[in-house]
Amino acid sequence: MIDLLFLTHNRLEFTQETIRALRQNTDWSLVRRVHLYDDGSTDGTQQFLEEVRLPADTRFCTGRAWGGPVAIMNDALRLIGKDSILAKIDSDTMVPPGWLNECLAVMDRNPDLHLLGIEAMHPFPVAERYEVRGIEPARFIGGIGLMRTSAFQTLPEPDGRFGFTAWQDQHPEVNKAWLNPALPVCLLDRMPIEPWRSISDGYNRKQWQRPWRPYELSHSALWEWFA
Repeated sequence: MIDLLFLTHNRLEFTQETIRALRQNTDWSLVRRVHLYDDGSTDGTQQFLEEVRLPADTRFCTGRAWGGPVAIMNDALRLIGKDSILAKIDSDTMVPPGWLNECLAVMDRNPDLHLLGIEAMHPFPVAERYEVRGIEPARFIGGIGLMRTSAFQTLPEPDGRFGFTAWQDQHPEVNKAWLNPALPVCLLDRMPIEPWRSISDGYNRKQWQRPWRPYELSHSALWEWFA
């Protein structure tokens, strides 16, 4: 069984949608505990998160500003301990059905793998989304994925938004990979269609958004699975 970390900050519309996908598309028999973190939101996100009910033991971590995703991840890692798997999902991440089963199967087939990134970094076959997946070695993974807590002999140092990347650079012995073919994971902050594009623009103006450009419309095949 795994621990599941969900974190958010001031993106209420995203949080509502991604919690809905998480609730519907997760095999909760695999989840020991959920850690719901709000990083000092002021737009109603905290109040929404405190009312969330999921079919697993839930730890609510609200009411304060934690200081960014790395500080939040470190707090969860200290609690979970060294011999577990942590699945980290951000509040822009729409996970598809069966996502956790697929990812844990990959971790089981690759016991020396420490960090498994699940963003759509490689194409995924829409008609064959449940085929056996392999891995593609990575220099670093993003903030979304599965992590063996045994890899964290030292914790990442908070450094703005990218302290986890710096930690991976400092620890080349940590084995990192992406799923390949990828799961159809949808990132709302990169959606090229409304209302998500306009919401992302608004979040960017308020500095509530990650500093990445949305996918271009030419990548629309990424979203066909959700039609």
